Amino acid sequence: MAPKFLDKVWNEKRSLMLTDALVFVIAAGCAAACVSGPRIVRYVVHERPLTVSGPAVGAALLVIGYLCAALAFWMLYDLHRLLLRLKKGEVFVAGNVTSLRHISWCCALAAVLSLLTGVVIYPPYTVIAVAAGFMALIVRAVKNAFAQAVAMKNELDYTV
Repeated sequence: MAPKFLDKVWNEKRSLMLTDALVFVIAAGCAAACVSGPRIVRYVVHERPLTVSGPAVGAALLVIGYLCAALAFWMLYDLHRLLLRLKKGEVFVAGNVTSLRHISWCCALAAVLSLLTGVVIYPPYTVIAVAAGFMALIVRAVKNAFAQAVAMKNELDYTV
């Protein structure tokens, strides 16, 4: 349990602000990785033991990397929108369910891309695939809980 003085210093509003700031930091890191994509791929192709070789491997890794980056940007955008709604006190609303659904699909698609890359080109990518798949399951469970809460809230709103 956290010390009592932290309750006065740290609160839900600050937590949401920190999370939203980290979304932008991660987006900047993702953008930097996109700019450095060709250099990263050259390093992986020349310095790492790949399952396959040839001129198309680098291009395939770059395309897969950019596809995963697009998914990451989409996920971060939806996470930012979710956080904005939470800051406004909009917790159990349909928009949050939609954002969580998008986030889970982004994680699931990244898991599939990473698994294919791991199996065909570079086996360590399978670790990323497992992590992304696990994250997709967690976000999906939270999305389902939010969907039920939204349905219950809507039902209660019409009951009054």
